[in-house]
Amino acid sequence: MDARMMLHAEAFLETARHLTPLQRQIVRHLYEKGPCLLLELAVRLLTFPEEVRQPVQELRALGIIHTEGFAGGKFVAELLSLSPEGREVVHLLNSDAPRQAALADTRRATESVSAPNPRQQEIELLRQLGDLAKQEGKTDEARAWYEEALKIARGVSAEPPSSPTSSSTQ
Repeated sequence: MDARMMLHAEAFLETARHLTPLQRQIVRHLYEKGPCLLLELAVRLLTFPEEVRQPVQELRALGIIHTEGFAGGKFVAELLSLSPEGREVVHLLNSDAPRQAALADTRRATESVSAPNPRQQEIELLRQLGDLAKQEGKTDEARAWYEEALKIARGVSAEPPSSPTSSSTQ
């Protein structure tokens, strides 16, 4: 039972992560203010009903919002309310769990990005030195810098991709 609850919590957390800002506002307003009509919800969010209709339909499809039809006067209307799953999503949105999960994702992405190749950095610096010498009118010196960069670039392209970068011993 405990493992199943953890799976449900993970699913709710994943759902909470993928909600748009407007969907988050809708869910929070329904939680804080209670059930309402679509028009009331639009007024609460200071927007037009047309802008709220699609996110509400998406939340309904996710099972976060329930709708109950009722006849009130001349028109049939739908009362929007949170489902138990929607309440759980709100609790997760209000907790630190989404922020911590986003931080963990950011850390993993940062760790997966490889550090810049020192040889590539060296090539770029040599080219910049060549550009600087060229701007100062020192064409012979610029040519020397460019040739050195070209020599290293050829060496890098000749290395197999799986081999570690060799340190220069010049």
